[in-house]
Amino acid sequence: MKVSYSDYRGYLNCPRQFKLRKDKVEPPAKPSKYFALYGILIESFFRLYTNKYSKEGAVLTDDQIRALLSGFWSHILKENYVDWHEPWVKLTSNDIYERAYEDVKKNLAAFDFWKSSRSEVSYNVLLKKSQDNLSCRMDFVRDVPEGTEIIDGKGTDKIDTNVDVEQLYFYALVHLLSNKKLPTKLGFLYYRYQLLKYLDFDMSTIMSFKDKLSITKTAMKEDKEFLPKVGLSKQCKWCEYRFTCNAFTSKKEANAERRGGHVIPIEPTGSVVEFGPGGTSV
Repeated sequence: MKVSYSDYRGYLNCPRQFKLRKDKVEPPAKPSKYFALYGILIESFFRLYTNKYSKEGAVLTDDQIRALLSGFWSHILKENYVDWHEPWVKLTSNDIYERAYEDVKKNLAAFDFWKSSRSEVSYNVLLKKSQDNLSCRMDFVRDVPEGTEIIDGKGTDKIDTNVDVEQLYFYALVHLLSNKKLPTKLGFLYYRYQLLKYLDFDMSTIMSFKDKLSITKTAMKEDKEFLPKVGLSKQCKWCEYRFTCNAFTSKKEANAERRGGHVIPIEPTGSVVEFGPGGTSV
């Protein structure tokens, strides 16, 4: 079985949603990627910049940065659905583009590690005992004399809120299995604030996560029902399959009755919001 961090987290959040996504079941409403657009754009730039231009020692002008971003932006808007008339849409396409452009320049000025880093580094590790594959793609891997740093870029504008530290634990575990040693540092790069925030961890932290991952992988293999994990949290509120989830509907009705009201049925005629990796927001 191939297991990514997205698989692990998705199963823990809701087995039903995990199974529907794995089976590529079309949701009843088209997922909106509005909240992910900023992150997709800025990450596209830094992937290319880190792997190409920084290695060449290039110093990009503002016009060159704009040209690169514009090329990415056209493709991103074509490939990612957004209903710009939805009530939660506060920024225009141009607003998001300009925000990313300004933040690219600020991050280039704030950090000098691009040349010593690699971007979108893929790992695929075979676990001999279970014959499972752990796979991931790390935003930035930086090799320095002290060791290796693994950095995950985040487009969120809420520090420590829309991130999951276990994502970095997963990366550290894969690195350990591949290289027989832990990375020296793990951190989140918040593009909006030009902030690189490192985590405290040690071998005990990663081994504890390894045990939890092992238990979850076993549950994923043995699960025959993939029952929904229901709660009126953000996870359910923005789930693209909520319109066909009886458990979610029942929970809403029960909550409405407790408040003395009633539920008005919602038909999946519009789009649903889908957050990007790590809760990416614009």
